[in-house]
Amino acid sequence: MIDINNYFSWTNVQLSHFFIYFAVAALIAFFLTYRSKTKYKIELYFISFYLLTGNINELLTIKIPGISFFEIQPTRFIYLMLGFFILRKTFFSNEVRTYNANKKTPLFLIALYAFVGMLIISVIANIGHMGFAEGIKVVLDAVAFLILVIALRLMKDMPSYQLIGKSIIVGAVITSCVSFFQVFVDPYFLRIGDARLAFGTLLRPNGLFDAEYSNSYFLIIAIAWTLITVKRNSLKIFLVCLFSLAVVSTFMRMSWIILILVFITYFIFVEKVAIEKLLLAAFTGLVILLTTSIFYYQDFMKSSFVQERLTESVDGRKGYYAIVYDNIGKKPLVGYGDINHEVYYVNMLRITNSRERADGKTGGFHSTYFSVLFFYGFPAFICFTLFVILTVVYFARAYKSNLYLVMPFLVGILYLVGNLTNTFLFLSYLSVLYAIHIGIGMGIKNIKEEF
Repeated sequence: MIDINNYFSWTNVQLSHFFIYFAVAALIAFFLTYRSKTKYKIELYFISFYLLTGNINELLTIKIPGISFFEIQPTRFIYLMLGFFILRKTFFSNEVRTYNANKKTPLFLIALYAFVGMLIISVIANIGHMGFAEGIKVVLDAVAFLILVIALRLMKDMPSYQLIGKSIIVGAVITSCVSFFQVFVDPYFLRIGDARLAFGTLLRPNGLFDAEYSNSYFLIIAIAWTLITVKRNSLKIFLVCLFSLAVVSTFMRMSWIILILVFITYFIFVEKVAIEKLLLAAFTGLVILLTTSIFYYQDFMKSSFVQERLTESVDGRKGYYAIVYDNIGKKPLVGYGDINHEVYYVNMLRITNSRERADGKTGGFHSTYFSVLFFYGFPAFICFTLFVILTVVYFARAYKSNLYLVMPFLVGILYLVGNLTNTFLFLSYLSVLYAIHIGIGMGIKNIKEEF
């Protein structure tokens, strides 16, 4: 097992609670998989378990004796399993595969392949200071993202995709309940990673995740699945309200913005709801929020959330971005590789006066786009940006043919906007979810084209 001190910075944590929950999640995953008509029971069982355990499942990481730079993390286990799945489907399957010479590769996939290629070139160019082990890790993470996309596309199995959706919804119910328990009862219950203040002494709830933003983004994805797949209106309304309240309780402003954006996109472009009704609903929600906030006004205005976020001049982030602006011109084609470069260390130390941030233990550029530009250069930045934008455009055009394609469309919007202020590249939890939904979308498209 891993050293739990890497995950806990407090003493009143009951480690046994985590493993009890892992056992419960394993049983839930077994039940969901057993009831499903998926053709890929084994793969979907582990994917379901992964989705049900958020990223607290990092506690299940196993180190390989004698190999210091490699360990079996749940995410790595998933992509290794799906890598073997791709080999089996490609070389050992009895299924008859048809080839369509007129079928075009989507532009977003071309941009993705080009980005991975540019990243590999950057790693090779910077291998001197990155080190062989770190360079291999970066490349493997990029390849793992491709494996997730390709494997989910190759499944072409609606029951498998539906099982993924059910696992996300059930996981969202659990993480919502954990979040509320953290808010009202015990802030350290099933908490790993960050412990950030909301207001007063209230910590932002992480749910089943190591940070409040991962918790809220997972919940927003679950809202998308609920809106599309849950048929009974009473249950749909209950789940959407439950997940939305859990998102609001995280006190993460970007997740609030994305939540509103997802609702507006869904109700205007998918459900075709009149704008007047949306404005009325928004006004009603605002009135309820303002009425409730009266009781906590003083605590809220004095909170770190207001003082550090709503009232900040964002000079800190401007400083991070200035590091990129001021230095990328010196290595525009391949960037600086990773955080171990002295340019990153010296400038981050100057901006933050924190050795932990300069060493890369915490922080970063707080933007995937700036991170890609600084670490991998202009060509990689252009390819990555095109990949993210073209993915949204592709599924925006495709969802009218199948309502399930709304999911990759909405998740694409979340990924595009969320990466503005956070870094979600390759095997971060949100990126794994993003790759899964791209694969689902392409698999559904392939099913439609075959019949």
